[in-house]
Amino acid sequence: MAVAPLASLVPGETLRGREVVATDLEGLTWESAKLVGCTFEEVTFTGCNLSMAILTDTRFVDCTFVGCKMLALNWTATAAGSLLAQPLRFERCRLDGATFAGMDLSGFTFRDCDLTDVDFTEAELRRADLGGSSLAGARFVGTDLRDADLRGTRALSLDPRENRVKGARLDLDAAPGLLDVFGVQFT
Repeated sequence: MAVAPLASLVPGETLRGREVVATDLEGLTWESAKLVGCTFEEVTFTGCNLSMAILTDTRFVDCTFVGCKMLALNWTATAAGSLLAQPLRFERCRLDGATFAGMDLSGFTFRDCDLTDVDFTEAELRRADLGGSSLAGARFVGTDLRDADLRGTRALSLDPRENRVKGARLDLDAAPGLLDVFGVQFT
């Protein structure tokens, strides 16, 4: 029996139990759709909209997202351990309001992304690349940013006393975000 090709879904529609391997998906709209028990492995998503999709027991392994819109996406509902196998890559994506709280994002790439109001509370971001991303309102509490690349980030604000930052790489534009809590001002 042939498997139907993936297509855009209307809000509330469910995609269940699909396994997609080594494929490029372009321009799909899954906004407010439900992905249940799906697996995406070595898939490149380009120009897709997954905003407010519900990810229940859905795995993303070694996937790349390029120019995607993924607003208010709760990544914590994905299958346990699904993001641990291989780091995911986000390039030029909008992830405003996404939740990664408590997740292991070690080695992930968030390059040139909009991460406005993203929740990274108690997340592991060791060796993660957030270079060139906007972090306005992003929450970092109990976050492990050791050896993370924060060069070129904009609107970074985090308390180094509440986060692990040893070895994190910053440039002068990002450095003031670590000193805000001490009342230091740059002119």
